Amino acid sequence: MKIQIKNFGPIKEVDVDLSKDLTILYGKNNIGKSYAISLVYLILKHFLNIDRLSFEKLARDKVFEKKYRAIEDRIRKEKECDITGEIIEILKNILNMSLSSSLENSLKSTFYDLNDLKNYKSQKKPLIRITLAHFIISFSINDTIIIKKLSMKMKTIGIFTKKKTSIYTNKDKDIIYISDDIPNISEFFTYCLGVIANRISYDIKNAIPGIYFLPAFRSGIYSGSQWLFPMLAELSKKRALITEKIELPRIPEPTADYILHLSEIRSSGTGNKKLGKIARYLEKNILKGEVDFDDEKKRLTYQPANSELVLDISSVSSMVSELSTITAFIKFVLPQDLENKDGEISKPTIFIEEPEAHLHPEVQVKLVEFFLMLLKAGVKLILTSHSNYIFNKLNNMILNRAFDYNTFAPILLQETRTGSVGKLLKTDDLGVDDENFMETADSLYEERENILDRLNDEADDQ
Repeated sequence: MKIQIKNFGPIKEVDVDLSKDLTILYGKNNIGKSYAISLVYLILKHFLNIDRLSFEKLARDKVFEKKYRAIEDRIRKEKECDITGEIIEILKNILNMSLSSSLENSLKSTFYDLNDLKNYKSQKKPLIRITLAHFIISFSINDTIIIKKLSMKMKTIGIFTKKKTSIYTNKDKDIIYISDDIPNISEFFTYCLGVIANRISYDIKNAIPGIYFLPAFRSGIYSGSQWLFPMLAELSKKRALITEKIELPRIPEPTADYILHLSEIRSSGTGNKKLGKIARYLEKNILKGEVDFDDEKKRLTYQPANSELVLDISSVSSMVSELSTITAFIKFVLPQDLENKDGEISKPTIFIEEPEAHLHPEVQVKLVEFFLMLLKAGVKLILTSHSNYIFNKLNNMILNRAFDYNTFAPILLQETRTGSVGKLLKTDDLGVDDENFMETADSLYEERENILDRLNDEADDQ
């Protein structure tokens, strides 16, 4: 599965390959890293929330009745025909209805005005392309979201038959059988479209069964949310006494989802042994204490090792507070079972902005080992980062064969005159070439040499 983004805010073009287990977006500030992962998150969230029943509900719109009857008439007339084009046209309309009622609102809540999402420099409107196992979906964003192109890898064939009206699927096509016994053409085609469109949801859920977003400033956001929820609860009790309009702050949807996940946790935690072991590694080797959840106070707590002291997360160091929220997701939020019904590992995906924030280089290096443990347990990671320590530690682990570079997608966003462009950095068994941090390191070294030369010259003149 791949999501290609063009002309989205500061971004001219970047591709995110969701088949990779680890994706890291590098680049300077204000170049589009957060824009990219927020958009990918919202797209995945929209399609993960679509199921067959929701498709069928939209397909029942009366606007499609004439189209259904036209397809039926063609099948009866030609006896056997390719109706893929007609099915695609209806699916495009259904997806437009779905996107405008869900994804469009998510984009507005996160980025505010859709018109502000066009390319900052070229003013071209955004174009998003989603490549799935069975579908390719392209849509543009302007005043609204519009499906520009939809293609299906499987054909749809219509056949008139004396047998029962039905739909049959084989390897490369769906076959819709129409007979004289058909009771309700609209209901039947609604069902058929649900079967076909359900593959969109299946393709995404098969690749990404669940998503979780940890924003930048996550510890501060969590601490701030602790007073927000009691305040809203108190206001709701006294709503009859409130006579003036109260404007609540607008929170980007990925951040709101993060707050919601943490507000719904319970101290029972995940029953997944692998994840529990990984969380304990982080607590023992980095946090030097245990992260827990107080069910009574509805707050995360931290207990330093070999101490009876239990602290609120807002009262601990910046390092502990930042990593405690990540630990909380591993212990309390991720699903208990990472295996699907067939015994295969389903890979939930965690988006983390700047995991290195407030961390000493030594801790950043240890954090990489923690991330690789998550990858081996069946969790995918999509990160943004400014850390050369994380970059170099990953290189060392690739070199040491502790990490398969084929599952890694390091993307460098580079500025151009028409917006930033994502470059997939070359990766092999020796690691990744440094095209992001080396320039700054060389510049500092050269500055140091120039200063030393000047000081030596001044000493010689005295």
